Amino acid sequence: MNIEKHDKTVNILTFRPLAKFKSKNTQIFFQEKRDPVTGERLGIKEPVTLFIDNAGDFFEYPLECIQCVVVRTDEPQWSYICDDKIKISVGFKVILVVKFSGSNTYEIITLPDDIGVKCTTLYDLSVVQVSRSIYQTMQRVGDRFIYTMIIPFSEFEGILPQDNNFTVIAAFRNMTWNAEIGETDFHGTGSPPVLSTRVDLSIFYDIFVRIVVEEEMTVSGIVE
Repeated sequence: MNIEKHDKTVNILTFRPLAKFKSKNTQIFFQEKRDPVTGERLGIKEPVTLFIDNAGDFFEYPLECIQCVVVRTDEPQWSYICDDKIKISVGFKVILVVKFSGSNTYEIITLPDDIGVKCTTLYDLSVVQVSRSIYQTMQRVGDRFIYTMIIPFSEFEGILPQDNNFTVIAAFRNMTWNAEIGETDFHGTGSPPVLSTRVDLSIFYDIFVRIVVEEEMTVSGIVE
């Protein structure tokens, strides 16, 4: 059977990139460092200090290892600030696969859900934690952590938009993590606090942000 072919014009919507920003190995899970003497907030990132309750009826089995860290991120959001900055934010949850001494099985700890249930934190993460190099924050909001970065236009490479007729595409890729397991002490949940193991946890992503404009492209070809 012969199939008749026809020329046809098609309009396609595409995004044309104007400018781009990238930040490699960026710590998105962090707490704000404090001065050890005065307690002053220093606007510098450091790992989040967790105190994970030990296992056992008498909390006698300390944390032995963190086998795996999984991060579930929401779709990144963006907004345009003061005509010369882009704000990027992403919600996320952290899942730890952990093993305690004296046990042959692994357990799951989900953050922030299990804060106050299976673990505590050194600082109240419902209070905004701040880093001031390129302004960034991390905060617990409900059942999520929210990470934000405010990027001045001066940090972008390319052609900067002259108006607000643009959109932004953000991507978080190549997650890595680091966990340092520390001492055991009475810093866990409950009153008085139960025995727990200290863990200093950091989570990193490569962050890519593009400023783009929508364009309509007309193409013609043969369709069957």
